[in-house]
Formats: sequence, structure tokens, C-alpha cells
Amino acid sequence: MGAYQLKITIKGSKPPIWRRVLVPEGITFEKLHRIIQTAFCWTDDHLYEFEFRSEGVRVALNKEGRLGEFEYVSTSAAIDQLVSGTSKFTYIYDCGNNWEHVIQVEDRITDYKESFAQVVKFKGDSIPENCGSLDGYYVLLEQSSNKIKPYDIGSINKCLSNKQEQEKVYMKDIYNCYDKNSLLEIGRRHHVSGLSKLKKEELVDQIIDRILDKEAMSSYFLCARDSEIDLFEQIIAGNHKVPDSKSEEMDFLYAGGYVTAGADDSFMAAAEVIKAYKTWKTPEFEETRRRLSKISDCLLAANTLYAVTPPSVVLETFNKYEDTKLTHNELLQAYELLLPYRCLVEYVDGNFADGALIEQNGLKELLKMQKKVPYYIPDLSEIRSMADNSGFIMTKELDRFGSFLIEEMNVPEDRIPYILHQVQAEISTGGQLQDVIDDLEEAEVIFENDEQTKAFSSIINDVWNHTRMVLNRGHKPYEMVMKGLEDKSVQRRNAEKVYPNDPCPCGSGKKHKKCCGKKN
Repeated sequence: MGAYQLKITIKGSKPPIWRRVLVPEGITFEKLHRIIQTAFCWTDDHLYEFEFRSEGVRVALNKEGRLGEFEYVSTSAAIDQLVSGTSKFTYIYDCGNNWEHVIQVEDRITDYKESFAQVVKFKGDSIPENCGSLDGYYVLLEQSSNKIKPYDIGSINKCLSNKQEQEKVYMKDIYNCYDKNSLLEIGRRHHVSGLSKLKKEELVDQIIDRILDKEAMSSYFLCARDSEIDLFEQIIAGNHKVPDSKSEEMDFLYAGGYVTAGADDSFMAAAEVIKAYKTWKTPEFEETRRRLSKISDCLLAANTLYAVTPPSVVLETFNKYEDTKLTHNELLQAYELLLPYRCLVEYVDGNFADGALIEQNGLKELLKMQKKVPYYIPDLSEIRSMADNSGFIMTKELDRFGSFLIEEMNVPEDRIPYILHQVQAEISTGGQLQDVIDDLEEAEVIFENDEQTKAFSSIINDVWNHTRMVLNRGHKPYEMVMKGLEDKSVQRRNAEKVYPNDPCPCGSGKKHKKCCGKKN
């Protein structure tokens, strides 16, 4: 988690009275206000306002929209967009006494480890909040310095850390910040109908009632994977930072409305969610959930490898690694539990079939094309990898292809995962070389010379031969030959010199000069 280094100075104080504070990214203006109150030993008894004059923005309680020359923003808004875009802004507390503070944004700390604010340096003693403004403070100082308390930075920082631990966020606070479409998505996720005509306040109440219902909540959490529950447990324990590499694993609970996202990959769970979760989560529930998670992983792996899977193959895969054997009836019961929330397959004509394939009416065609060979049974590491990556299987050949795209084709690194997923999916489901080239062109990857084309040809052949294919029931092309499942090799080889009028090697039926040769 990152932090901003803010120097907060009472305007007009001579000598200057200030506090240098490290403030975590992603907090709201309401929380920043409470941090400032604690840093100056005040009691939060009065109204306050932030002003970003150069941006024409003010942040105030119960004010939103344009009023006069300023655009008003809610105090529940995150500070990042405004604070990160300025070098100085103003904080005004108690309009009667008019305690005005100049806040300088001195630095942004990228490796801040704490989830709470800290005062790192200060100048000036504690000022009594109700002494009658800065002039009153100086009068008090002249009359009796005994009434002015020395500033105790240790106690202040202890208070700041304790307040972080005590703070809670509530569901209404979270949902009131969502727009109506986001709320409707959560409602649909939990199969709640008749919400579209409700006003936002009514919508918030109904969704909260639904997702906190014991049966609804336990059914949803029952479908969570082990890694998702591990991260949720981390969050409710107070560690809100989720590594960027794991942030996608929060999607399931986020879509269900049980966690909310903050800035810089932080997540929070509402107090009501935490309380309810701890009420019904028992060792028996957790044992059932863990077993269901393993069944779900096997179904996802089977869908990735075969697209159409007999229950017997799922049973064989699961029971290969588990002592407590899975039965046909338990498998179907598990499927029914997973179906409403996260199942990608449908049980059709005695098989688990890919949902997208059924939608496209491609089931019969696939079964005609799929080779009648034994199903490849993945090992545990493959099952977990496919489940962790939504079916994607990273190979050293794909990794090499990614490096080629970055180093030789100047493809931005952040686009590489998408391209590799597309290429693997195309090859796995029976696509041809031209389909891969078309996908690359759509991703704006164009081969501009013979050297690039030749290097691509060599690399894509390796990728092809080491991709687990649906048409081979999960086997790689070279495995089909090694295991004697095909009479002759179907592996792709580096193409020899192809002349313009030769048939194109991609199999399109066109002359090379009218197909890949033209593109290259």
C-alpha cells in the first residue's frame, strides 16, 4: 500500500505550527478529516471542508454538485484523484473559529507498509480546540503557558493505529456509493427479481437483506475456492492489501457484494458481512466447502481439456488424488450447488458440456471432430493452475512466444497475457494457423519482414505441438504420437520455402500470395 506525505500547517501561525503525516492511499476525505483531528489533538465537534482552489473543487458533508464557482464532492469520495493531482490544498475546521490549514503534498511513498496514518515530525505544542481561534491561542499562551500541553507524538501515533483497528465500514455506506446498475448486477447475481423499478434506497435495503440471509450467504460462500477464502480471511483480519497478482481472485466475492474494492488493490468487508460469516462458518461447513472447491476445480479442468466430459472422467480425475472417493450422485449434487454462481458447464445428455459451446450449437460438431482416444488425466498441479487461471495453461513455449512479441515485435508487456490466452484458446479448440494470424492482427501484431515471419513460424510450431487440445481430448499433438494414439505425426513443422503460387501452408486452400504471403 502506498501513502502520501502531507505537511499540515495552521495558516497564520508564527512560528509555524505543523504536523508531517503519512496518510495511506485509498482513504476517504472523511477519514483524512479524522486523521487531522487526531494529529492536532482535537475532538471532531465541528463541521469541516476541504478546498482545492486551482481545481475549483470543495469537499464538504452533505453537499454534492455545482454551487457557485465550486464543484462539491462528497466526503465519502477517495482522496487519491484530487490529492495526487495537486501540490497544495486547504482544510478548514470549525467555521466559527476558522481553523484554516494549508496542506502540502510533499511526496508519495510507494512502499508504505502500514494501513494507518502516522505523524513522523511536528512543530508546535497541542492547541486547545475551543480557545477562540489562533488569536485566542496566543492570548492563552501569554496568560498561562501551563494550559498548553506538550505534543506527545508517541501517544498520537498509538491513537491513530488503534483507531484504524476500531474503524468499521457498513454495508449501507458501501452500497450508497454504488450506482444503480452496479446494485442491480449484485441483485441478479443472487437471482433476486423485481428490483429494476425500485428507488435506490429501497434497492439497497433489499439487496442487503438478501445477501445477509444465512441460506443465501452460506450458499454463495460454499462455492468460493480455497484461494478466495484465504484472501477473505486475510481481509477480515485487518490486512486489506491484496497483491496485484491475486487481485482477480477477489472477483467472485466482489461480484457477490461481500467485499468492496479500494485504491491500490485494497479490499474491505462490511461489519455485517464479517459478523454473519463468523456466525455460521463452522468446521463442518469449511470441510464441505473445501471438498466442493476441489470438485469445482476438476470440472473447470475437464471443461478446458475436453469441452464435453462424461461424469466418469471427472470421477476418475478427482478420485486419483483424494482418499474420500467421490460418487456419481455427490458429483451431480455438487454441480447443482455450483450451477447458480460459478459453473461454466451444463449437464446435457449425460455429459458436462461447455456452456458457450451449447449456446453456439457447436456440441454435435465437436463430438464429430473429437478423436476417439482415451481422455488425458491432468496431474494436481495442472488442475490447480487451470483453476487459478480460468483454464489457461502457461507453458515454456508460450513464455518464449511472449518474449518474442515483446522483444522483436515491440508489443506492450501488459497486452501479452491477453494475446497468449487468445492464441492458446484458438489452437486448443481446433483453429488453424490463419486463425492465429488473424487474432494477432486484431491485436495489432503485424509481421513486417521475413526475419519476423521466420521466427514466428518456428515459435508457433513449438507452441502448437505443446498445447493441450480439445480435439485430442486433452493430449498434446506430440503426445498423440508418443502414446501411439495416431498412426502418423500431426505435429506442425517449420515450413520450408513457400513460393507465391504454392498452396498456402495455413490450409486455407488459397495460393500463398493471396493468403499469408499477402499479409506478410
